[in-house]
This record gives sequence, structure tokens and C-alpha cells, in this order.
Amino acid sequence: MVLSARLGLVLGALAGALSPAVLAPREAHAAVVVPLSREALVRHSDVVVRCAAVARKSAWNAQHTQILTWTTLRVDEYLKGSGPTELTLRQLGGEVEGVTTEIPGDAHVGPGERAVLFLRRGDGVVFLTALAQAAYLVTEKGGTSFASRDLSGLSFARWEGGSMKAAEAPLEQAEPLADLVRSVRAFARVRP
Repeated sequence: MVLSARLGLVLGALAGALSPAVLAPREAHAAVVVPLSREALVRHSDVVVRCAAVARKSAWNAQHTQILTWTTLRVDEYLKGSGPTELTLRQLGGEVEGVTTEIPGDAHVGPGERAVLFLRRGDGVVFLTALAQAAYLVTEKGGTSFASRDLSGLSFARWEGGSMKAAEAPLEQAEPLADLVRSVRAFARVRP
């Protein structure tokens, strides 16, 4: 059985005010977010890491009402902040006992994959700062590492004239990992 958790969510400057108009069902997308610049992602993240996922585990919560997934990350480098060489990323959704739940618009980093992640700290775990906007997966092509995001599960909206209006998805192409790292480090050095 596949259960699909469909939710509408606006991360209005990550403090987020929910708007009934934005929460209305939309074709093919369930998570509606305000597009965040790389600078905003860095500013709203406690840490930004270049990492590899080494393990993933899903289980029901204590009330047996929600599936949670924990992904163990080996940190290769902190681009913002500092911390241990291993972090645990906690996300809603996963697969347990033949039941699958998903949060459309959330990023997925599986064992063996490398990524640059923008994270918020929690109680012994970390969370993605802004769903799929906060995860750049790293791939190799011609001996060069590239980073890119999969934003296909997200719809975008912006504040205009006191209300939320649909917005175009950011147009992105894979970029050299070195350029992403340099950019994040530059924004991390800037004080608000």
C-alpha cells in the first residue's frame, strides 16, 4: 500500500505564514514554497555541509501515526558552522512494513550519494532548511564534480501586494561543485 502525504506549505522567509489560497491543491505539486536565494539559504541554516550519506533507516514514530527516516551523513567539510564528522538527518516519510509515505518536494539523499546540504540543528538530529531547495546532489562528469537540485516536487509563490502569487520555478543547471562551495563560503563569511 502506498500512502502519499500531501501537504501545502509556504516557507515565507522560513518563518512562514500560511495562506488558504496557497494551500489549495495544485496539479502535480504539493509543497508550495517561497524561492530562497543561496544567500538566504546560508543565512537561515545553522550549518552547511559537504557530505556523503552512508546509511538510512525508517521507522514508525512512538504513536505509530507517522513514518520517520534517519539518514546518517559523513561530513567531509563544514562550509558554514562546525560540528561532528557524523550527523543524523531526520525527515518525515519513508517505507516501513510495506507502507510508504512521502513528502513531495522534500529532498532524498540515499546511501552512497554525495551532497551539499543546508541544515538546521535539532535535538540530536539535523533537518533540511527548506525541503529540496536545501539539497544539492553531487555527480561526476568528465572528471569534474557538479552540484544540482531536484526542485520538481515544489511549486513556488512570492509575496506580492500583501498576498501570495504563483511564481516561476528558479531556472537552474548543474554547476561545478567548486563554484557552489566558493559561493556558500562567501555568504557564510558575511554577517547579517
